[in-house]
Amino acid sequence: MKPLSSIALVLALALLSRSATAASAEDARIAFFEKNIRPILIKRCYECHSVEAGKSKGGLLIDSRDAILKGGDSGPALVAGNPDKSHIIESVRYQNQDLQMPPKGAMPAAEVKALEEWVKMGAPDPREAVISGKPSAPRIIDLKEGAKHWAFRPIAQPPVPKAADTSNPIDAFISEKLAEKNLKLAPPADKRTLIRRATFDLTGLPPTPQEVDAFLADSSPDAFAKVVDRLLRSPQYGEKWGRHWLDVARYSDSNGLDENIALGTAWRYRDYVVQSINKDKPFDQFLIEQIAGDLLESKDLPTRQEQTTATAFLNLGAKVLAEPDKEKLTMDVVDEQIDVMGRAFMGLTLGCVRCHDHKFDPIPQDDYYSLAAIFKSTRSFSVDRIGALSTAYEAPMGSLEDFAAVKSSERILKDQKAAVAKAEAAAIADLRKEVRDHAVDYLMAAAKLPETPTLSQVRPVAEPLGLRPHVLLNCRVYLAANETLPLFKPWQDIVEKKGDVSTLREHYAALFAAAEKVTPAPKPKAKKAKAQPAEKVEAPAEEYTPAQQARAALDAPAGFLALPPEPIILFPKDVAEKVRALKDTMMTTESNLPDLPTTLAVSESPKILKELPVHIRGSHLALGKPVSRGVIQVVQASLKTKPEFPANQSGRLELARWLASADHPLTSRVIANRIWSWHFRQGIVPTTDNFGLLGQQPTHPALLDWLARWFTTNGWSLKDMHRLIMSSRTYQQSSATTAQGDAADPENLLLHHFPLRRLEAEEIRDALLQVAGTLDTSIGGKTIPRRNREFVFNHTSKDFTSYDSTRRALYLPIIRNNLYDLFQQFDYPDPATSTGLRHSSVVSPQALLLMNSDLATTAAENFATRVFKLAADKSARLRAAYRLAFAREATPEDLRRAENYLTAAEASLNSSQQDSTKREHQTWSLLCQALMMSNEFIYLR
Repeated sequence: MKPLSSIALVLALALLSRSATAASAEDARIAFFEKNIRPILIKRCYECHSVEAGKSKGGLLIDSRDAILKGGDSGPALVAGNPDKSHIIESVRYQNQDLQMPPKGAMPAAEVKALEEWVKMGAPDPREAVISGKPSAPRIIDLKEGAKHWAFRPIAQPPVPKAADTSNPIDAFISEKLAEKNLKLAPPADKRTLIRRATFDLTGLPPTPQEVDAFLADSSPDAFAKVVDRLLRSPQYGEKWGRHWLDVARYSDSNGLDENIALGTAWRYRDYVVQSINKDKPFDQFLIEQIAGDLLESKDLPTRQEQTTATAFLNLGAKVLAEPDKEKLTMDVVDEQIDVMGRAFMGLTLGCVRCHDHKFDPIPQDDYYSLAAIFKSTRSFSVDRIGALSTAYEAPMGSLEDFAAVKSSERILKDQKAAVAKAEAAAIADLRKEVRDHAVDYLMAAAKLPETPTLSQVRPVAEPLGLRPHVLLNCRVYLAANETLPLFKPWQDIVEKKGDVSTLREHYAALFAAAEKVTPAPKPKAKKAKAQPAEKVEAPAEEYTPAQQARAALDAPAGFLALPPEPIILFPKDVAEKVRALKDTMMTTESNLPDLPTTLAVSESPKILKELPVHIRGSHLALGKPVSRGVIQVVQASLKTKPEFPANQSGRLELARWLASADHPLTSRVIANRIWSWHFRQGIVPTTDNFGLLGQQPTHPALLDWLARWFTTNGWSLKDMHRLIMSSRTYQQSSATTAQGDAADPENLLLHHFPLRRLEAEEIRDALLQVAGTLDTSIGGKTIPRRNREFVFNHTSKDFTSYDSTRRALYLPIIRNNLYDLFQQFDYPDPATSTGLRHSSVVSPQALLLMNSDLATTAAENFATRVFKLAADKSARLRAAYRLAFAREATPEDLRRAENYLTAAEASLNSSQQDSTKREHQTWSLLCQALMMSNEFIYLR
């Protein structure tokens, strides 16, 4: 197959891939409506605009999609995709005095934002119209009937089909389905294609020319198996497949929402995931640790720390930290935890059940509150924070030595801060004494200046008199703000009447001497005054003596001197240098202060609940019948044993073990499907996060059950599952297709060829740096340049987060509400939502970013430098460039086109760059960038 170079081909690929992900995207949109929008409409709108209430004020019903699109007296209530033209959004924004809904008061900002987002995404809404005057009867959930749904049935043990020439069971299942359409697997992929596919698949990086050459030279039957084993041993394997799980876990380095503060210890969870996958931790153990690691027994401190860190999975979600209603906040977090647990491990959408029985799946509201009782018995917030802002719980980490090191650093910092304060105080005291000793000189000089002079106006007055310009400038500002004080009347008299300055010196000398001997004057009650250029000192009451008035002025914060925000500019040069040195040392210590050894986590709540009342319509203010702790009933029907919850614990550990049961009908199916989808970019169940009734049926149900059963009986090992899948002909087939295949299987759901895929955002970035020779492959550690709980971007402030690191993209900051540009353009998932499979789009801004971003142009320049070092002549350089970029040899046609490009590019640069060496490097940089922007670079086949 020729290299991908046609825009038309890419668009065709986009159309094919879009159909495979469309159902998943629609499922996510419906889930958003059920969880976020339906409860708002019921709570805020149904009272006046629903068939059930018997009211349609303004001619508007809002209890079905058809009704809301039809609208009322003012026309359609919304324009799908355009919030600014939708009446419903205009009304809830409360900006039009003639159109404000609800009429009793504005909705919370979070609800308005959710409605705006819903309309922007096209207003997905599965509600059907209600017949006027005949409200639909409440849906009755039949658990026995619901348990017949394929996903809730026990996992079968299907026999492997008997198919010719299939040593791998996967191929037998796939070939059986293909045969029904008179299709068969595509021919095997060539070895260069296969090693590039596998290397990106398992590590997220391109293969090196040396790795390609070694594979080509290995003619043994197990040559590819050895490649797979080598890749699975690579630490980069955990980084690539850890990133898959972080999508599911909605990983982020910031909270998002109202108070976007840094989750400064979330990186520990990220590293836990990477390390667990590299160690091939059994998935059932991996699951249990993330739900209840803090409740497991541990043999030593490192194990205890690892298990505690794992529970950050439950606490990574975005939270409205400034929510004043703490009970609502608690239940919002419980809801988010139930939602992510349901999606991640069971492929179920449980969030909507907070307000009502599930509209599609056989899950009653009681089931939700059975789970909510478990999670409400879990501590997710710190209790040591005073004020309106809540903060996520941080569990202590480290040994006694670690804590001692932090405390030692804090003591050092405290001493350094004290030294800075002492030095500044001494310098200010000397400054005040200087001003007082030379008060008359400064006063008389100040009289020659305007009220608000510049430093250039002050210098000619100060320097001939031996006065310091900065001090005189600030004295003049101080006088402008306080010239009405009786203290300065003698000076004003001398200035106005041209009196004797020596008399004025004697007056102030005597006054200051007397002031030192009197008791400090009581501080008068401050009066509200207009802002002044300097702090204004209130004059003491008239009955005070002049000496007491002088003492009051000396005791004022400015001490007879207006201090600027940074008084160091007034200090003598040697004093200023000393203070700056102390400050620099202090700031260095503070910036390098080790994080308190804590980790984002959860723990047991002091109050363990045995039951929790159902919250009517999801409101904690309207409580219904209590329900005991429990699990999803329709799922439990397929299990042999039922969890029993202890009185002294939340029940998370029992819940986790229930989820991790080999007999659980969902858990092993869901993770087997996820692994499959991450290899083939499509799941056996296309809706990877929804195995409910709205989800799609599996394309190969027998294969899914066989894989799920095989996975649990083989120790829940991800690495063994990789070996099984990648050793199949299905995985190793080429991406070439036929007219017959396209006609019979247009969406390639039966896998009659290997699916082409575009690299993910991180793979594109890392490949650019890897090929350029500048990728830093160091593993793990803190990477977000923020201290824990420090504020980050929140739509009103500038984002100071840097993405200049050359480490892998896994270690770049993930800031909710403000993702890195490259991530946004290349379909990075919403880090506030659990995402099982990313979408893949083809849009023009992607190409524009690669043409113009500093990342791409710098990588191209470094790529050019690298090929210059590898070879001296043009042909050898071109061959090296093609091997690095595409893992293949350049064809004669490639070389011809590249040489023509170099000639044309150098000619175009001839007039703007006279230096021939620089011009040659620029020419090659342009060629290297063209290679990096090509479809062959960013697509796998």
